[in-house]
Amino acid sequence: MRGIDLTGRGELPLYEYLYRCIRDQVVTGEIAAEERLPSRRTLAERLGVSVVTVEGAYAQLVAEGYVVARSRRGYYAASLPSLPNVAATMPVVAASAHTAKAGWEDKRAAGSVSYDLTRGANVASPGAARLWERALRDVISHEPDDVLYRTPPARGVMRLREAIADHLARSRGMSVDPELVVVGAGAQALYGLVAQLLREGGPVGVEDPGYARASETYRAHGLDVRYLPLDAEGISVRALRGSCAAVAHVMPSHQFPTGRVMSVARRYELLGWAAEKDRRYLVEDDYDCELRLAGRPIPALASIDATGSVLYLNTFSKSLSSALRIAYLVLPASLDTMFDDRLGFLSSTVPAIDQVALAHALESGAYERHVARYRRGMREVRDALVEGILDGPASGRVRVEEADSGIHLVLAVEDDGRGERGIAAAARAEGVGLAPLSSFAHVPEHAAAGDGRARFVVQYDGLSVEDARAAASALGSVL
Repeated sequence: MRGIDLTGRGELPLYEYLYRCIRDQVVTGEIAAEERLPSRRTLAERLGVSVVTVEGAYAQLVAEGYVVARSRRGYYAASLPSLPNVAATMPVVAASAHTAKAGWEDKRAAGSVSYDLTRGANVASPGAARLWERALRDVISHEPDDVLYRTPPARGVMRLREAIADHLARSRGMSVDPELVVVGAGAQALYGLVAQLLREGGPVGVEDPGYARASETYRAHGLDVRYLPLDAEGISVRALRGSCAAVAHVMPSHQFPTGRVMSVARRYELLGWAAEKDRRYLVEDDYDCELRLAGRPIPALASIDATGSVLYLNTFSKSLSSALRIAYLVLPASLDTMFDDRLGFLSSTVPAIDQVALAHALESGAYERHVARYRRGMREVRDALVEGILDGPASGRVRVEEADSGIHLVLAVEDDGRGERGIAAAARAEGVGLAPLSSFAHVPEHAAAGDGRARFVVQYDGLSVEDARAAASALGSVL
C-alpha cells in the first residue's frame, strides 16, 4: 500500500476518504491481489487517525468486495478480473459527488395475520405524505398552469430529469446526461420499455430466486426468460454464459429476496461478459439503494461501466410510496436513438404536476432529508425485530442474514422437521406472516442452501418499533 495523504479529503468524512483511497489502489493494481493490508491499529497509528476510522473504511471495503477479511489473519486485497478490451479505460469511481457530476404502522390484516412480514409496506413511508403535500402545495403556488398541466414528453419533464441526474451524482457517484433519463409510472412500466427496446437481442437472464414482477413482465412482452442461480458473490456468470442470454437483469446493491450484495469482482465479470459481444446489456435494478442501514451506499454498477452496457433503473416507491408510481431509467448512449425510433411516440405515464413536485423535492434537499429520517426509523425497527428474535427463546436456532443491506432481511432457522411450509403455517397461527425463500425461486434447487436451515424473507417496512417487538415475541414462541 502506497502512502495516503489525508489532507486532500476536502469535506468528506475521514473514513470515507480512506475507503476511497484504498479502493482506488486496489482497482488500479497499486495494491496487488492477495496483498495483506496493514492491521487496523497499525494503519491508524501510521495515519494518525482513530482505529474506528480505519474500521469504518475496512468494513465498507469488505462489504463491496474490494477487500477480504480472513479470520485471525487480517485483511487482503481481493482479486479483480480484467475487462476484455476495456480494462485500460475502466474509470475509478469518482472521488466526490462534484467530480462525478462533472465526468407504519398499518398491520394489513390478512386472515388471522396481525404482522405480515411477507411483503413490503403498501402505504407511504413515514413522513412521505407530508413531504409530498408540501411539494405539491409549493409548485401549485409558484408554477404556472402551462407547466403543471401540459402533456409531458415521452422521456418526462426535463426539470425532473435534470434533478434526477444531480441526485445520482450526489448519491451514487454517477455522471448522467439528463437527456438519457426516462421517467415512468413505476418500475414495472419501465421493465416493459426495456423489453420493447431489447426484444430482438435474445433471451434475458434473471436472478433466481428473484423479483417475479421483472421476469413476468419480460415474459408478458414475449421475451425468452432464463432463470439463473446465485452464488455468494451474485448471479452466476458461468450459468449466464451457458444460457445464451443477451441481457442480464441484476440487483447488485441489494438482491431481492436474498439481500446479498454483489461483489466488485462479480460486477467486473458481468461488465466483461457484456463487452465480449455487441448488443449485450445489463439491466441494473437499484430499487432501494438509498436504504442501506450500515455504512455508505454500495456504488452502482453503472458508476464503473466503461462499456456503455448498463441500463440503470431505480424507483421512488421504497423511499416515498408505491402509490406515487414514479421510477426512472438511465439509458446507455448506444440506445438513445433506438428509444426515439421505437418508443418516442409514447406519452409519459407520469403527470407533469407530479414530476414537477418531485423535482422540487429533490432540488430543495427535502427528499434527501426525508430519506435520512426514514433510514434512521427503519434501523430502529430492524434493531427491535432482530434483538427481539435473538434475545428470545429461539436464539440458539435462528440466524439473521443480510440485515444491513436494505429494508428486508433473511431469517435462517434450524429445521426441526417442519420445513419452511410447516414453520410458516405455525407462524401464521400466531399472527405472523412469513414468506419462505423458496417461494421466490422459479427453480426450487436455486433456493436450496444445503445447510439444514429453513429460510424466510422478512419485509419489515410496514412495522412500527412496537409492532416489531410484538412480531419478534410471537416468532420466538413459534421457533
